[in-house]
Amino acid sequence: MAAIGAAVFAIGFSTTLAMPLFTAYADRDGGGAGGLAAAFIAYAGTLIVTAPLLGGLSDRIGRKPCVLAGLVLAGVSTLALVVAPGLAALAVARALQGLAIGLVAGGATAWAAELAGGPEAGRRAARVMAFGTAGSYGAGGLATLIAFWLLGQAEPPVTFWLHMAAVALLIPVVARLPDRRPTERVAWLRVPAFPRGTVASSFGMFAAWGVTGVTITSVPSALAAAGYPRLGPLAVCFMIVAGTAVQQAIGRWPARRLSLTGLPVLAAGAGLVILGTLGASLPLLLAGGGLVGSAAYGFLYVGALAAASEAASGADRARAAAGVFLIAHAGFCVPPLLTGLAVDAFGAPVALAGFWAGLAGLCTLLALLLLRRQG
Repeated sequence: MAAIGAAVFAIGFSTTLAMPLFTAYADRDGGGAGGLAAAFIAYAGTLIVTAPLLGGLSDRIGRKPCVLAGLVLAGVSTLALVVAPGLAALAVARALQGLAIGLVAGGATAWAAELAGGPEAGRRAARVMAFGTAGSYGAGGLATLIAFWLLGQAEPPVTFWLHMAAVALLIPVVARLPDRRPTERVAWLRVPAFPRGTVASSFGMFAAWGVTGVTITSVPSALAAAGYPRLGPLAVCFMIVAGTAVQQAIGRWPARRLSLTGLPVLAAGAGLVILGTLGASLPLLLAGGGLVGSAAYGFLYVGALAAASEAASGADRARAAAGVFLIAHAGFCVPPLLTGLAVDAFGAPVALAGFWAGLAGLCTLLALLLLRRQG
């Protein structure tokens, strides 16, 4: 279980490893906030397109090949940024990372539970995998920020080389683990499902990951233009770490309560992040990032998955969870791209204010739908 968790951590680590350099890549290639957003969302776009195929692949060919392929793709994504740093390589790297995460999303947890055995194996495996993904997202960018602080601004940062070395060490370790042979025929395509009564909680994830996508792209771009290139990545790392902590703390809250709590927290946090961006205020950025992370990776994330699990049964639960992730990754694509284009066209203040107004309206509508269903 530890080896599989380390592999998942290394794959997730790659997704934010280059985050402190995103705005540098955009400036170097003249892409602006819109170009950066377009390269950034290649990750989510790849996941959306390939999710129906990748979702059941480990049940057909085995867990080990999927995890090994995910490790190789994560290592190659970092190598692409070493060889040709820029927006084009970033888009390629993000697409490879999307494929890697898609390959291990379900199969790694199932494999860890199968190897661990025992009545609590599934729960323990889920906790390890949840930390391996959410924890690694925050660690990647933070590690590169620390490397810049300690060793200067040289590119590629030492964290890129360390990541590729870690992947190279993990591949033979994972290759030695036992794997079960698939015995049942599984459909190649696993189409996401949307059970009745889960629309509001699922679109809460659209709002949540829309905010995180904008925070990772347009917010750092605006801060870099104002002369503060490291404030944005720092706020993003804090956002992810805070969300991971809340995810572990909220325990067994009811699904609807989680979503109803997360929506106002998300809107308030996004407002603070935008005010902190426009005023280059680190306290506001950290406070807003903590609230956004708590909502996006804690309340709304867990609430949407719990609602989907409660509304579905048996094999449909996996398809319902896939539906949540499909909507969430659509949020990771559309709002960041539109906001980035608006920043280039109208400036950061107008674009970010318009984004928050739309977010507040969506959160209000979703909360009303949840309360209406409760009544």
